[in-house]
Amino acid sequence: MSLGPIMRLTTDANLNIELAPFTREECSAFVDGFSKESVTQYLEFHASQTLELEQKWYDGIVEDKNCYVWGIWVVENGHRKLIGNTAINDITTHHTIQASTGSVITDVSYWGKGIASVTHKARTWYAFRKYGFTRLKSAVLQPNVASRKALEKSGYTVVYTERCEQFKDGKLVHKDCLECLNPDDWAWRQWWGDDRPTRKSVEARAKTLEALAWAEKNVELL
Repeated sequence: MSLGPIMRLTTDANLNIELAPFTREECSAFVDGFSKESVTQYLEFHASQTLELEQKWYDGIVEDKNCYVWGIWVVENGHRKLIGNTAINDITTHHTIQASTGSVITDVSYWGKGIASVTHKARTWYAFRKYGFTRLKSAVLQPNVASRKALEKSGYTVVYTERCEQFKDGKLVHKDCLECLNPDDWAWRQWWGDDRPTRKSVEARAKTLEALAWAEKNVELL
């Protein structure tokens, strides 16, 4: 695993955030959150996690050479608190550099504070401007409206929908599969070639350019 380099940023509510490495022992910060159904309800797994299971996950990604992982830290009054993690996974380099992305904030007291949105913007900026990715992918269950909106602020757009992906609260729910394309001219031309970009993709490109411009001004890469 490549633990991503430290990035510092601030939310609109003036919360200081660090995307930074974390240790095997610090995985304990995730255990309490993953014991709550409110945290796991939109994830692929629903079982509670123990420290041993979290550390097994950590050991697994340490051996994975095709991902970047960051801890999401809140810095308040000189103290750092690990509240979740974000990742670029399944990196492929066949013809173009593509990957899947994901985030989880396990400390529910920090939900609704704009942390996910700025985390996505910083991660997207790093992927496109520092690494040269062409495309990022993600997926959310349709009831998880907040997560989809956070992704859309960085220019992710729905490409297709997997129907009946999960059973929740007495009914089957669908999963939206999204993509975010590198908006810079070289990558944009490479991706579309002789094809005409869709209107939806053109609109998403503008949002991604806005997200990257925000990151250029607000993300400090150490």
